Parts: sequence; structure tokens; C-alpha cells
Amino acid sequence: MKILIVEDEINAREGLGNLLGKINENYIVCGKASDGEQGFLLAKEHMPDLIFTDIEMPKINGLDMLQKIKDCGQDPYIIILSGYSDFKYAQKGIKLGVKEYLLKPITYTALKNTMEDIEKKLNLSKEKDALLEEGILKEEILGQVLLNKGQNLEHFYKIIESKVKQNENIYVVNLHLRDKYEDKIELIIKEIYEAMKNYNIGNFYYSILKEYNYFPILVITKTAYLEFIKMLKHNLLFSLRRKGFLSTTISIINLNELAEIKSSFKKLQRLSKWPISFGNDEVIYEELISKLKINHCNYPREIETEVLRAIKNNDQKKLDDINKKFVSYLKENIYDPCEIINVSCKYIFSILTVAKSCNSNLYTEFNNEGVLDSIRNSFTFDELKERLNYIISKMCERNDEGTKVNSLIVRKAINYIKEYYSDKISLEEIASGMNITPEYLSRLFTKELGKSFSDYLKEFRIHKAKELLGSNKLKIYEIAEKVGYSDSKYFCKVFKESTGMSPKEYMKFY
Repeated sequence: MKILIVEDEINAREGLGNLLGKINENYIVCGKASDGEQGFLLAKEHMPDLIFTDIEMPKINGLDMLQKIKDCGQDPYIIILSGYSDFKYAQKGIKLGVKEYLLKPITYTALKNTMEDIEKKLNLSKEKDALLEEGILKEEILGQVLLNKGQNLEHFYKIIESKVKQNENIYVVNLHLRDKYEDKIELIIKEIYEAMKNYNIGNFYYSILKEYNYFPILVITKTAYLEFIKMLKHNLLFSLRRKGFLSTTISIINLNELAEIKSSFKKLQRLSKWPISFGNDEVIYEELISKLKINHCNYPREIETEVLRAIKNNDQKKLDDINKKFVSYLKENIYDPCEIINVSCKYIFSILTVAKSCNSNLYTEFNNEGVLDSIRNSFTFDELKERLNYIISKMCERNDEGTKVNSLIVRKAINYIKEYYSDKISLEEIASGMNITPEYLSRLFTKELGKSFSDYLKEFRIHKAKELLGSNKLKIYEIAEKVGYSDSKYFCKVFKESTGMSPKEYMKFY
């Protein structure tokens, strides 16, 4: 045990050192200081396990010295030596992590009992560290440090910090598993250990962040950065592909110092999106991206116009061809993955809007499946393409029955809605104008269109509202009035229920 003694009285200082040597020859006094300033410098140099310190000393008092040591990141066991029993010292000492107080003059018996008690506590702490590192909780260490949360956060950080030696490189590697691989985690861990063994790397930590489908690894090694990237690509990634992990991607961050790990998680999230642009056979790292000429991904309105026309005409072959054209457009240049996602979301949103007017059942099905969320959560281009193709294929399968109106009465009702939708019209008013009962008109309407009169009127008004919102020339309350809603708050509520967006959000989106 390394011990530092900070005491301005020479007899007390030397006497304490002699007593410690008599109690146990393993008690190594690594330094003796006569004031707080010298004590702080010796603590920085020797990083003792235990510090004995007086309170009242020249230059810097004991408590201020302890504060400076604590600020440097050290956490030694502390014993206060003092003739003072004033509570204010004890209170401040507790805040600084002081565990014991010894009143001067110190006796052999009191010191021996105190040191035996301290040894038990320090050994217990070491056992806890070993348990945390080698037991079940080892898998939590890196995850909690990356996410910056958890009760043992600082303790976990210090465990990792103790393993970093001078002139070693620190890498944070992230495997994005994409699919749910809970039943194959042991296989992934085995592949990681094999890859590290091949490069004689034994100092690493890993965690499983199920909520993100991330498998981060902290690697501490002398292996050079570019050489390590080659290992990841040609060894680990290749091996994972052979084991069936076809959509798993790998990204890496090179830390200049361990402290950067606390802010590295957002970088990992950003890098994990780039396989949308690169494909999933490259190891993604910041320097690779910085060398690229990244283009702006403009929204292809001409493709949107073509696909919407094909949907309305139920031209399945044309619809499939245009979607292939859209997918090809996304691969024409290197784009920022966030722009690719935003353009794809906008494209699908337009398709969903038409789906709702053509086939409300299909729209509900898409909505329940969360197709927009599935686009936003794509992390490789293959995933994105697969989800785009799925939506288009469902559109191609849509049943077009019931979209043609055969009843003259219903056609008249629709024409009336188209002309007077901005007014306060009702089923009763239209039925009265045609000398039929509201019940009869309602039955005919539902039979012909597969939806109620009120649903059709609401959808028509919301469709008109979208056209006006797209122009950005009118205020929301003005648009509400123009489509038949005198209460703008109610209009906003109906609009969000219908589209999943508020009118303001829709305006920004378009």
C-alpha cells in the first residue's frame, strides 16, 4: 500500500512514518510533505492509495489540498490528522471523501486498528472491482460509459482508465446488427474474440445496446489506426459475412484520449447511417467521409409527379418502373445519408397521401405498419430499397374495386361537395335537395365509395387544405376557413388525425 503523509510538524510526520513501518512492512511511505502545496505535488507524482493529512498547514491547508487532488481525478483513501474536533471540519471532510479521523497524538494501538480496518475496506473495494470487471456486469461497463448513465458510471470509467497505458491507441468500434440477433450473440462474441486474438489484442471491452441494435467495442492497442481498420474489414467483417450476418455494418472512431469516449456515442450514431451511401461492405470512419465530394440530394419532383399519376391510373408496370428510377436516382452520386432519408420520406409521404384518397384500407394498413418510420430507420441502402419496393408492391396490389361511381345520386352528391365544400354543408341538406332521405343517401354513399359521407367530405377538405398549404401564401386560419372549418384549432386537430402532421409541419415538409 502506497502512503503519503502531509504534516507540518516534523516530529509527528516522522513518528507516523516509523509507526507505519513497525505495524506492517508492506506499508510503503512514498512521500512526506510539510505543507499542502508540497502534498498536492507528491500526490500527483506518486498517486498514493492512502493519504494522512493535517488540516491547519502553511500555504494550502489540508482540506483545500484534498479538493485539488480530487479535482485531478484521484480518489485515495483519506485520514485526517488533527487536534481539532470541530464539526465544521468533519462536515467539509465528508464532502471530500474523508473516511477516517485520528486525533493527535496518535497511539500505536489506535493506528494499528485503523490500518487493519482500512485494509479490509480496500480489499473489499478491489474485490468489487474484480467482480464488476470479470463478472456479469463487465458487459455493462462500456455501454454505461458510452450512454453516460448509470449509478456506477464514474467507477466504470476508472476501471477502463486503469487499463490504458502510455502510447496505446484507443478505438471505439461499433457493430450495427440491424436485425434482431439475440439468439446469436454468443456467436458474434466468439468472432470478436477470434479477430482480436489474431492481432494479439487482449485489452478490449464490449457491450450490447439492444435498444439501438448496437454492439460497441472499446479496443486499447498499439496496432496502428489504418492497419486496425484493415483487420476489421478483411478479418472481422469478412468472418461475420461467412456466418450469415449479411446486413451487419462496422464503424470506428479513433480517440485522441480516453475522455473523448464520453461524447463519442453521437458520432457512432451519425457514422452508422453512412452505409446508406457507401453500402455495407466498408468500414466507416470519419477520415473516409471527409475525403468525399458530397452532393446535395434535391427532391426529384418530376419522378414524384410520374409515380402519383401511375398510382391514380393504377398502372402497375409504370409504377414499378418509376420506383426503380427513383432508387437509381438515390445512387447517382454520394449524398449525405440524412438527405437520402429525408427525400425518401417525402416521396413515400406523397404516395401515402394518394393511397388514402384511392384506398383508405391500404392507407390504414400502411399507417399501422409504420412505413414512414421504417424508412427513417433504414441504415443500409439495401434496407431502404427493400422498404421502398415493399410499399410500391403493395400499391400495385391494391384493389381498385369500388372507386368507380355508378349511382347518379352519389355523383350528384360528390359534385355538390366539390362545389360547396368551403360552406357548412351536411348530408341532410344534400338529401333534401334531391328529395331523398339522409339515410338512403348515406347507404348509397357507403356502398359506392366504401366510406361514409362525412369521411369523404373530411378527406376532400383535407386534400384541398394540402394544396393551399403547399403554396405558402395563406395563413393557417385563412386556409381553415377556405376549406369549410370556421374553428382553426379544430381544423388543425382534424388535419393531424388525417395526415399524422400538423399544418405547420406539413408546410415545412413541403
